[in-house]
Amino acid sequence: MSEFSDNTTYNTKKHRQIGILTFWNVPNYGTFMQAYALQHFLQEMFPNDDIRQIRWLDDVHYDAYYAFVNRSFRGKYINPRFYAYCLKRGLQKAQRRNQRKFLDYYPKFIPHTATDGLETESLDYDILVLGSDIIWDYSIGFFHQDKHLFGHGFHATKKISYAASFGTVKPGQDVPSYVLDGISQLDAISVRDENSVAVVHSLLHQEHQVVLDPTLLMDFRTDRAVVTPVMKEKYIGIYGDGFSDEMKTGARDYADRHGMKLVCIDSNDDTSAWCDRSFISGEMNPFELLGWFKEAEAIMTSTYHGLMFSLNFHKPIIFQPTTFILDKVSSLIRDLSLWEPLVERQTFSEKVSWDWDYDGIEKCLSRKREESIQFLLEALSM
Repeated sequence: MSEFSDNTTYNTKKHRQIGILTFWNVPNYGTFMQAYALQHFLQEMFPNDDIRQIRWLDDVHYDAYYAFVNRSFRGKYINPRFYAYCLKRGLQKAQRRNQRKFLDYYPKFIPHTATDGLETESLDYDILVLGSDIIWDYSIGFFHQDKHLFGHGFHATKKISYAASFGTVKPGQDVPSYVLDGISQLDAISVRDENSVAVVHSLLHQEHQVVLDPTLLMDFRTDRAVVTPVMKEKYIGIYGDGFSDEMKTGARDYADRHGMKLVCIDSNDDTSAWCDRSFISGEMNPFELLGWFKEAEAIMTSTYHGLMFSLNFHKPIIFQPTTFILDKVSSLIRDLSLWEPLVERQTFSEKVSWDWDYDGIEKCLSRKREESIQFLLEALSM
């Protein structure tokens, strides 16, 4: 059985070289899974094409995560502001060491180019795909204004974007020239959210399509790579950080009253002493993490991809929104008619009492999935 939502194949012609450029080696489960999902979805759609992730991450971006455990600093000094950034995140050496495991996860699970670093610029592609994730948020300092994320430096007959996001960048802001030059040269543009549509419109004065995050193109419920956890008790999965005291107390009380456990399945920045069980980022490979989502009774999350994974597995969601996350997901929440349970309702008890109708949600997602697939079919035609 196919692990994807639509197992139809579309390409029977001579194989093409297709490169996908997104964040490579970033120690974040959501970042990894969107890369994995797009790679495998496209490969199943176009089995005769050679589709690979491009092994590229700017050195400064890389060192923002790994400098403290990889003392080589990749042969160069980095700006002290990035040390301050890492310290602010408050991660201990053991956590950093666990994060390094992502350096194994990416090449192990995702087909990729043999070359690394700037050598990638010498590669030729029939099609270059930019995305997904917030690869276009040039305002984030440690992204180091990476021009490659806008298509510069790569030889390709055709360049497109799929579900790229400008993140916190707002329409009307002055953008660096390389940003405008890069997106102006794309043959087809799709983005992940309405804010990014507005930014692109302010730059190009054209309308462009909103498509689903790649993690919603797949049906992880039938993905044989997902690992089922060993857990006898029922539990609520906790994914994210920055939860209010009320949310933590509400979760604890609810779990105790219903004979459940609280399992923190990615305590990257958050202290998780209020949970019964906790995993530090990197302790699980990405498919083990998805297993905890799959078997949970409900998910409490404050992250973008925590929301995507929960929707994919049809789970009740207790969502703590932030402005940063809502910038990326507001339009999807409204389209799915989930603004009330996810945003308007404030307390844990109000959120957990929502009656989740996944038949209706899936109808909307199916329509959006078809639109997203149609964009890819048209954009990837030569």
